[in-house]
Amino acid sequence: MAIELAPPQWHFVPKTLAAGSLPELELLFATLQARPLQTAAGLAQWLLDESELLSRIAAEQARRYVAMTCHTDDPNKRQSYLAMEQEVMPRVKVLADALDKRFLQSEALNQLDPKHYAVVIRKRRTQSEIFRAENTELQVKEAELQTQQQTIAGSITVEFDGKPHTLPQMAPYFESQDRNLREKAFAASLAARRQHWEKLEDTFDQLLALRGTMAKNAGFTNYTPYRFLELGRFDYGVTQCLAFHAAVENCVVPAVRKLDAIRTKQLALESLRPWDLEVDVDGRPPHRPFATQSELEDICKSVFHAVDPRFAAEFAVLGKHDLLDLMSRQGKAPGGYQYQLEDVRLPFIFANGVGLHQDVQTLLHEGGHAFHSLLCRHHDLLAFRDYPIEMAETASMSMELLGLENLTAAYTADRAKTARKKHLEGILRTLTWIASIDAFQHWLYANQGHTRNQRRAAWVDIRNRFAPHIDWTGLQDAMAMQWVGQTHLFNHAFYYIEYGIAQIAALQVWRNYRSDKQAAVDDYRNACALGGSRPLPELFMAANVTFDLSQTMLQGLVEDVMKQMQD
Repeated sequence: MAIELAPPQWHFVPKTLAAGSLPELELLFATLQARPLQTAAGLAQWLLDESELLSRIAAEQARRYVAMTCHTDDPNKRQSYLAMEQEVMPRVKVLADALDKRFLQSEALNQLDPKHYAVVIRKRRTQSEIFRAENTELQVKEAELQTQQQTIAGSITVEFDGKPHTLPQMAPYFESQDRNLREKAFAASLAARRQHWEKLEDTFDQLLALRGTMAKNAGFTNYTPYRFLELGRFDYGVTQCLAFHAAVENCVVPAVRKLDAIRTKQLALESLRPWDLEVDVDGRPPHRPFATQSELEDICKSVFHAVDPRFAAEFAVLGKHDLLDLMSRQGKAPGGYQYQLEDVRLPFIFANGVGLHQDVQTLLHEGGHAFHSLLCRHHDLLAFRDYPIEMAETASMSMELLGLENLTAAYTADRAKTARKKHLEGILRTLTWIASIDAFQHWLYANQGHTRNQRRAAWVDIRNRFAPHIDWTGLQDAMAMQWVGQTHLFNHAFYYIEYGIAQIAALQVWRNYRSDKQAAVDDYRNACALGGSRPLPELFMAANVTFDLSQTMLQGLVEDVMKQMQD
């Protein structure tokens, strides 16, 4: 099945635009600022022309970020990225705010179709209300600090088994049946991480201070309500987040405790230690499904095809255009992401594969993001391609689960069954981690001026709430500093509850799929194709799932997961 991806046509922005050149950008912003906006048709065209300009800028920013994270040890790539963040983006944000005001004050605003443009108007009104020019300079410093964290994390090397490893490359050791080896791998990784704790905490303290100042500049007493508006959280607030934490504590923690009691017994242990969570409890040797990027791509391509041939065709586009960097190496930033290149409307996927099944799951996840981007690329208005994060993560987590049901396309039946069970267990464990990270962020920004010891104590209290059954005896400092490995805390403040919301939605998509495969896939694709053109609850409705963070909803889903693990 072929897929046609014609490049967008440029009507307003010159094809030759240097999107990192402020003089060229300022001229185009000035043209938009001066244009009369007296009719609905004129305002609609103005929005499309503005989208062209912002898309080109976003693509330049994306490419420089991608280059920097792929090669954190390359000072030229790091400087190129910082130049965009330090010299170009502060001015762009000021000019974009002026366009927000121009749009909101235009004579034709009330002539626009209120339903079609409701999301755009709401978002731009909020952006305009919280924008402060003085915060652009603080955001420059924030980007510098975030790049500093990426550089530190990308530089961590673990000397183990006679050779250097990146942190992701240590993951296979934790699946070993040799417990002594697992413990030694944990100790070596911890020793490598420990060397960087002080620098990372220095960086984090500066980020906290900057964010508090940004919030105050915008008229808020603390960062939390400011950031919620900045993230476009219009359909839920702090109350719903706290309710989610309670639901996880009441529904998920008991299920994980039960699973971990079984794990402890099957492994014949007195207690479960941090290095005992990944090993196969039935004594199977670790699964190494691939060794190279091309092998990883082939596995996921087969799984995507089994879910729906259209996904395989769309995934092939990424390989064709060299939009995949999937294997771990020294000097590469940790983690994984999908980043849309808005000028060509194509997604780039970044990952740190080391040969594990978890890397397959990661690519299924990022593939879901990529399909989301491709399915809504037909929207010429950038605002409609800028979908809510919660829906983005629903697309990715749903694809993980749909792929899980089709692993026999690439694995033996036994390996597929084992991977399925482990992933379902991982979903429940991950929900407790999501609740921990989100609860921690609420504590961080509600307790301005806290000390490092207070922060560590707060983290320990939170983890004891959501994971009380893991034995950290003798490793209290490691437990207290566990949070520092979560990149989101540094680079995407408050971005984490989205994973919990999305997991609840994805489990519903998965349930639908087991009932009617084609209908569930079609609903998934239709919802993704809406992009950000509708409010979040409506996007969920299009996917035939309910936006609901209640304990009742979560309890039913947890029971379904536990049942499926037994089947």
